[in-house]
Amino acid sequence: MDAPDPAERRPADRAPDSPALGRKGLATLERARSEGRPVRLRRSIPGADRLEGFVLGTGPVWTLLATCTDHRLDGWSAVRTADLHKVRDRGGPESLTVRVLRRRGLWPVRPPGADLPLDDLPGLLTAACAEYGLIALHTERRDPGACWVGTVTALRPASLRLHEVDPEARWHPEPTRFRFEDVTRVDLGDHYTSVLREFAGPRP
Repeated sequence: MDAPDPAERRPADRAPDSPALGRKGLATLERARSEGRPVRLRRSIPGADRLEGFVLGTGPVWTLLATCTDHRLDGWSAVRTADLHKVRDRGGPESLTVRVLRRRGLWPVRPPGADLPLDDLPGLLTAACAEYGLIALHTERRDPGACWVGTVTALRPASLRLHEVDPEARWHPEPTRFRFEDVTRVDLGDHYTSVLREFAGPRP
């Protein structure tokens, strides 16, 4: 994978001047992370999914969530911290979600196998692809209802190239370009991308 010059400043990866959540929201986020409490994240992007799960890390640029729906874990999502609008506490250690996961030996929730930097999108993408092969990119401000699954083949100062896999696990002929500033969410290690990775086979 071609990498950009690490010394170059990337506008898409700058920390916001002021957190969108405010002090109360940041406190709820940190409490959820430190105590392993399930949360629901709402973002300021019109039409974007509300995400439920466990906060595993938060930085000035990205926040990492272990996604959990219907009391089942399904990979991880990294979302832009600046887009977080509201954090809702979904219960403490005695909530049904935590009780289910605890009984199954899945709580406290584990982080991804890779160490994901939360202050740098190229670094996050590189680590995620190295560990999981395929990731899902979301550009929700442009198209909140779509995602693109593939592996990153090149990184430029302000963009990336993603070699995509279609829903039938077939590789596209050529990689597609995405701007860093358009990427609002990255999914990794979930059931959908894992199935596509299994059946797509090695990248041609």
